[in-house]
Amino acid sequence: MTRSFWRRWSLLRLLVVAALIAVVYLVVAVRPAPTPGSGLQVLTTRAYGPVLVVKGGRLAGFPLYEFSGDTAGRLGCGRVRARGYDLVPSGALTMTCTGPMSDLFNGVNSDDWPAFTTKGRPVAGAGVRASLIGTIHRRGIGDQVTYAGHPLYLFDPSSAPFRPLGEDYLETVAPLAPWHGYWSLVSAANGDPDAGIATLETGRVASGERVVAVEGDPNINPLAVTVYSYSGGLCPASCAPQWVPVLTTTTPHVRGLTARAVGDVRLANGSLQVTYDSHPLYEYSKEKVSLAPNGDLAAAGTAGNGNGLRDASGSFSIVPVSPQG
Repeated sequence: MTRSFWRRWSLLRLLVVAALIAVVYLVVAVRPAPTPGSGLQVLTTRAYGPVLVVKGGRLAGFPLYEFSGDTAGRLGCGRVRARGYDLVPSGALTMTCTGPMSDLFNGVNSDDWPAFTTKGRPVAGAGVRASLIGTIHRRGIGDQVTYAGHPLYLFDPSSAPFRPLGEDYLETVAPLAPWHGYWSLVSAANGDPDAGIATLETGRVASGERVVAVEGDPNINPLAVTVYSYSGGLCPASCAPQWVPVLTTTTPHVRGLTARAVGDVRLANGSLQVTYDSHPLYEYSKEKVSLAPNGDLAAAGTAGNGNGLRDASGSFSIVPVSPQG
């Protein structure tokens, strides 16, 4: 073959290579950018410290919550239908614990706590630890955003001043929505429950006995929720999700009790658990509420039906108010 042939062949190869490069460039240039996912940002207030809320979009500022019943890979907030109160006793309806976030936009009110979902990689706003963000896929719901492994949920819109209606909200057994647990804001620092500043007070159980209680549902329908001590001291991880530590972000408020009997203990994860007479306190995931004659929740106290229950290492007991309060 002649030299002119090889020159023409070399030129043809160069042209083919250049065309291929141009095609690849064109494909990359017109490829759509990844869909941005749902965003999280930090809101800091005096009452709760830094907590997670929704960043941007139609749900901007919505508080994000976690559920005590979602633990050790078990999702306690599911899609089984049940009847229970929704915010107020007069609002009882048949609902599921959770459902797709899109229901918020479509007028569906049968999801008690819609899942906070994403269609792309979740976006971490300033102060949010991106390394703690993840997702889990849930059938019929989508990709639910998690923080430090805790699935995130929606409940109420943004408010100013910040008044999260779902904070310390109990949904244990009927006539409440029977999801068997407690709801809390999410600490931006580590994803643990952010209970705000706990208020320890007196309550009355079904027998009429005066006992130590913690204020529940503080921003909706405040009531004295019976608390328990554990004979084994600090309850091991196996106590969850049935027994929920009473947490606080700082020194608890005290109402009707001797302040010196109330304290706190620092847990291994950095959280503060409330104590009474040096005993760490717990709430029961199946605590029964009492009803007032008008059908509202009785504010004076809950049933104390966890009294005497045992696990492998100890037993739980109501905490009588000491003679000095």
